[in-house]
Amino acid sequence: MLALMKQAGLEVDVLTLQGGDVWPQGLANRLYRTTRLPFTRHLPPYGSGLRRGWATALLTLTAIRLQLTHSYDAIHCADRAIRAAAFVARLFGTRFLFEWNTESGHDLIRWLKRRSARFRHTANLVFSDVPYPLSRLREVGFCGRVATLAALPAPCIQRLPLPSVRLRGETQPFHVTALAFTPHFTDLNALLEALPNLLSLPNLHLTLAGGTPDAAEKLRTRLTKRFPPSGAWDVRPAPEGPLECMAYLTAADLVFLPAVHGALPPPILLDAMAAQRALLATQCPAYETLLTPQNAMLIHGGAAAIETAIRRHMLSPLLCAEHAEAAAETISRERNASALAAVLRSCYALALTSPRV
Repeated sequence: MLALMKQAGLEVDVLTLQGGDVWPQGLANRLYRTTRLPFTRHLPPYGSGLRRGWATALLTLTAIRLQLTHSYDAIHCADRAIRAAAFVARLFGTRFLFEWNTESGHDLIRWLKRRSARFRHTANLVFSDVPYPLSRLREVGFCGRVATLAALPAPCIQRLPLPSVRLRGETQPFHVTALAFTPHFTDLNALLEALPNLLSLPNLHLTLAGGTPDAAEKLRTRLTKRFPPSGAWDVRPAPEGPLECMAYLTAADLVFLPAVHGALPPPILLDAMAAQRALLATQCPAYETLLTPQNAMLIHGGAAAIETAIRRHMLSPLLCAEHAEAAAETISRERNASALAAVLRSCYALALTSPRV
């Protein structure tokens, strides 16, 4: 969102918790932090509790101080700051915009119904990652105040050189990176079942990435008992941020993605496509919005299907290169940052000319 706002020509100050997320340099005009508050590090974006109450109170007080010393046209917030931002917006009569992400586990319309009429009136515009039908928006009087912005690849992701042509098939080194979405690698069970046959291929190098550091270490220990360390496999925790994700993708000829719940493509799919990597994915609605037989290989899952698909990629001279190039072209066409920045600017122009709260 910050990259889009910058591309749209908007000037943005960011207020965040001390000890919170690391912000990319150059995307905001100024970065402000609250004073340090104990126990707020790694505060999850959703939920409730004493820590969140402390953080909300501190964020509100700091936002009030900034409002008293600066002139802002709007307050734009993400999920965890909605309460603080809405209060400050009402207090100063500033236009209020917020982002809604389906990963919160809540439905926007049902959530808005539980909010007070005063809160619903305060919100000038909501940016959602999924579209909502007009009939549902009418239920809460939000027609014309919800804009859908599809997610983009991380700004730091760069298009990598195409995977090499495989004229020598299985005799060439082949690097597969499998990315787990569950904290304990359970969504890679089918791949783990295929591991004995896959590791019999002399030039296959397999990296399992995902989960927590503890889960990664436990899986490494478990696999070491079955497969002595030989450089043919490795286990790593989930990448911390887009830069580490880019490092994982750089080393891969083929990226394997297990199925995910929901209809939205996960960020790692967008990043892998933008990085021009070949994709092997378990068929599910979240992938089918962007992946086709022309830019990826979709399978129904199961150890045998995974093993067959990886062997096919190793033996087909141009399959990885063709899929990788087509994937990069698809994401460039379907998730165009310039077009989305123009939409964002139009949304802001509408919100800033609408009546103040």
